[in-house]
Amino acid sequence: MSDKNEPIHDDSKKTEEPTEAKPAEGEDKKDLGKVRDAYKDRDVEASKAEHAKKHAALEPHAGGASDYIKAIVFGGLDGITTTFAIVTAAAGANESWKVVLIFGFANVLADAWSMGFGEFIGGNAERDHYITEREREEWEVDNNIEGEKQEMLEIYQERGFTEEEATTMVDIISRDKKRFVDIMMVEELGLLVDIDDKWEPLKQGVVMFLSFILFGIFPLLAYFGGKGQGPDYVFGISCALTGVGLMLLGAAKGYLTGLNIPITALIMLFQGVISGGLSFAVGILVTYSVNGEVSF
Repeated sequence: MSDKNEPIHDDSKKTEEPTEAKPAEGEDKKDLGKVRDAYKDRDVEASKAEHAKKHAALEPHAGGASDYIKAIVFGGLDGITTTFAIVTAAAGANESWKVVLIFGFANVLADAWSMGFGEFIGGNAERDHYITEREREEWEVDNNIEGEKQEMLEIYQERGFTEEEATTMVDIISRDKKRFVDIMMVEELGLLVDIDDKWEPLKQGVVMFLSFILFGIFPLLAYFGGKGQGPDYVFGISCALTGVGLMLLGAAKGYLTGLNIPITALIMLFQGVISGGLSFAVGILVTYSVNGEVSF
């Protein structure tokens, strides 16, 4: 016989206990992509369903290419536009393929470095400015919190809140000094900068540099293998490749920002057509003013 004090394990009960089906990992988290799709389709039920889930901010959801939209689009657009301007101006002036390659690559490398370094310096300056202003606000909160609360009261009242509503909000947010400073940086100074990653300005500069080079070489590709062909043929191929590059850049912008991809692609193409047309016209006019004639 078994000891009365020995615990009894009833395995049959364990098998009978109902088990709840756990959602797959990430299934109960709000999907920002689905939220955007619901908005595009104006699907209220789908939007409500996604918002009912845990907010994605509970885990880090930022990151990836979307953090570098400005650097990718600005660098790529400037790269392909300025290089194509050189190509079209050279075509209008009836210059050789050697001249196009020399000036084209000089432009790509020099401008890519200038743009990338400028983005890095600008990002560092913005970060340093934010840190300096934050240190000042932290000091003021430590030494004159009532004065800072009064400033926030005035800001909220200027935005239409009653004195009672503004007082309640300020009393709540000022209980935590760090939270209070976080909110003041945005509401009072209009500054919102992520200072946790000290390498962020460098990353933005590198992305700008690479995007400029990647898209900047599109107009030059035709001149590598087309030196034995007629200038009109090579220039035509260059125009086509530039159009492809512009539409790819526009599609990337649409994808990263959630906008209509065909529309953003066509807008980029339209911009390139206008820029290239102006450069071609300038090449013709300058050639005519210098030589007194235009040869095609």
